[in-house]
Amino acid sequence: MQDAARPQALTCPKCDAQMRIQRHPENDASRCEGCHGLWLPLMAHEQLEERADEIDTAPYPGTSAPETRTLACPECEFMPLIRMVDAEHPEIHFESCKGCYGRYYDAGEFREVSEDPSFLDRLFGPG
Repeated sequence: MQDAARPQALTCPKCDAQMRIQRHPENDASRCEGCHGLWLPLMAHEQLEERADEIDTAPYPGTSAPETRTLACPECEFMPLIRMVDAEHPEIHFESCKGCYGRYYDAGEFREVSEDPSFLDRLFGPG
């Protein structure tokens, strides 16, 4: 889904590498060319859930240490991302922007949460 206000080139909030936009009929996703993290704009996590295997192809490394610095939203630039954790899957976390509501997933995390259909229901209630 093309949005005129959305930047065409994003910088990864984790490693500062260029993010490549992946266009899909439901919504766009941006994958980091360095760490393979994934940025999903508003509602893309729901719209692209069925495509998680083709979008998030990097291996999931398992539990990672919490980020020691505050990451900035790649779309809003200076808006801090908030770390989100699910009690049922504490090893999987993602960062969310309270400005544009986009989400950043480390490599493989989006695929992992998409394989558990109850994950998003536990966070936000049944859709």
